Parts: sequence; C-alpha cells; structure tokens
Amino acid sequence: MDPKYMETADLTRIMGGHEIWLGEARLEGEQAEVSLIFGHNMRPDGSLDPSRINPTVYKPDGSTIKPELSSEELKHRLTFPCTQDGFYTAIVDLVPVIITQDQDGYHIGPKFQFKNVTYSGAIIQMAKRIIPVGEGQSDLKEPMHGILEIVPKKPAYAKGEEAEIRVFYEGKPLAEAEVRAVSGKDGKEMAQTKTDEEGWARVPLTEDGEWMFLARHQDPTKKASEEFDQTNFITTLVMVAQ
Repeated sequence: MDPKYMETADLTRIMGGHEIWLGEARLEGEQAEVSLIFGHNMRPDGSLDPSRINPTVYKPDGSTIKPELSSEELKHRLTFPCTQDGFYTAIVDLVPVIITQDQDGYHIGPKFQFKNVTYSGAIIQMAKRIIPVGEGQSDLKEPMHGILEIVPKKPAYAKGEEAEIRVFYEGKPLAEAEVRAVSGKDGKEMAQTKTDEEGWARVPLTEDGEWMFLARHQDPTKKASEEFDQTNFITTLVMVAQ
C-alpha cells in the first residue's frame, strides 16, 4: 500500500464522538462519485486503511454493485455507474473493531489483552447516502442493508423544513434512539433529539448545504465472553438542504 494511504485515523476517538460519513457527492453523466470521510462534526480527522472499508451500492431495482474505491490523504472515493433513473443508495460498512478501556485510556483490542479493564465494546460503523438520478424517482424503501439504519421520508429537503427520518434496528423501528444532526456548513451539532415510539425523529434544517444525521445504539446482548461486553452500532446518513 502507498504510504499516504496508511491509516492515520485514531479509531479510539470513536468513543469521544468520531464517526464516518459519505459526503461530496457528484453526478457527471452516468457516473457518480461520493467520498467516505472519518472525523467529527463533518470535519476530517485522519484517513482509514482501505482494507477496513466495505462499500455497496443499491441500484433503483434493488440489485447491488461494488463501487470502485480510490484513496486520498483524508478521504476515500466511491465511484460507480448510474444508468437507470431512480435512487442509488451508497452504504459503507467498516470492519468492526474492539475498543477497550483501562486506567491508561482507550486501546484497540479485546479485553483479555489488558488488565484492570473498565470497558470493552465492539464497534460497528456504517455510513449511508442516497443519490437521486434522472426524473423518474422510485419510493424510498424500508431499511436496505445495515443492522442500524436511518431511512428518510424523502431524499432531499429545503432549508427551513423539518427533516423526517426513521431509525431501524434489526429491521424494526427503534424507539428512544438518540439522533444528532450536524450542519456541514457550520461544522457543528445543531440539534439533538430522540425517536418516538415508531422510530421517527424530526429535525429543523436551519442552514442550507449538507446535513449529517447520526444514530447510536448499544446492545449488551451482543457480547463475546473474554473479548467484549457489548456491541455499539453507529450509523450516519447525509442529506442536502437546498
């Protein structure tokens, strides 16, 4: 691997709020491109090892394609053909990591590797973006891919509107899920709310440009004896307010 593609992202910073998201989407002719970025509040902070990245694109007909992946210093680019009208949904899964905390701080690795462990959890991160193509638009679907997934009511909103999004876990609406909304224009969290009993959250879009919605869910039933005590799911959805 070229040295500039080596991982510089400190994945232990996930515990303090770092995440991945899909930004900088472009459509040129029948080719789409979207960037995968690691950082916080839509500001880059290091580059991921490409071997951690598992991208999938869902076509309007529900079939999938594997996008071409290329890497730069602070981002990775997903490129794929768009030959049909409708919604193309790009989703990235990262290879799970285990983060363990002891008296010296956070470390990558299972808890049996450390002494005096105070926390250990598996981290599963996902990022999603919907790219509308052409005039004919199909309806948005229920969750397509991730175990924790955000599904918007529509693919784009206008500044001043309320974005309506729904959080699903294992295919079912997730109540009381914490949702954060970040404005890419301002680079900061603009709202924090929780989903209702049907999994819906509503967020006022006070700025134009890209918005990232982030949901987290902890499942203590998903554990592995001496390795980790729970699994933490983190998912993001980026949309545009125009």
